[in-house]
Amino acid sequence: MNKLQIILVVVAVVLVGALYSLPKVVVDNDEETGSEIVDDIIPGAMEDHSEAIPEETLPEIDRWKGVLMANGEIQNDESALDSLMEVFKRVNKYDSAAYYAGLFADNYQEIKHWRKAGDAYFEAFTFALEEAKVAQLTVKAREYYNKILDSGVNDLDVKSNIAMTMVQGPNPMQGILMLRGVLEEDPQNENALFNMGRLSMLSNQLEIAVQRFEALVKYHPDNVDGQYWLGVCYFQTDQMDKAKEQLQKVKEMDAGDEVNAIVDGLLQRIK
Repeated sequence: MNKLQIILVVVAVVLVGALYSLPKVVVDNDEETGSEIVDDIIPGAMEDHSEAIPEETLPEIDRWKGVLMANGEIQNDESALDSLMEVFKRVNKYDSAAYYAGLFADNYQEIKHWRKAGDAYFEAFTFALEEAKVAQLTVKAREYYNKILDSGVNDLDVKSNIAMTMVQGPNPMQGILMLRGVLEEDPQNENALFNMGRLSMLSNQLEIAVQRFEALVKYHPDNVDGQYWLGVCYFQTDQMDKAKEQLQKVKEMDAGDEVNAIVDGLLQRIK
């Protein structure tokens, strides 16, 4: 599964508690279908990203921080920033990676830097476990994303990510409406179709989720995540022939060992 879509899967997992308490109309309409989502079909759902930095990694972090923060000032060195962020992400310190991306964007005000900082804070938010940290990270993600939109750039993927941070907040309907707006502008938008499909699943609107994922794989057949979740939706709605065919298609794609193991388990349950 590609990295961005893994993030979106985790976002959807974070949202499950809030969305199950909302009326079904919040995502698409008032149709109630399907059964509950089970944990064993969510790749990475139970991962813990809170561990401490391994001692052997500290020298590498210190080295790249020394390059990036030479003489007490952040240097215009994107390579050093990217290297430092990569080390932090490797040890699951996504908030630290976002912090330095934000510092860089604050000092070197360009759209590409705002995008990197926004994406980093968005990624950190998806892995955050504490409610207060989630709120803090979503605010920072929107701060940098909004700089892009305020500059006059109409970036629909940025809007889609902003929408997902809003769904996690006190007014989730605002985020849903923003996602709908993205799809009104571009009915084939990959990011928004994926998000709406997952949110439809989590609000138990599985028939609607099927429609979203069918559209996603129609327009973006190489989207492994969409192909996977479409198979899951067929399984959840008891369309077993379609589920079997769809999940076998996922097996033929480069979905990764974890996803393939889950697919094998679902195929066994179909038999």
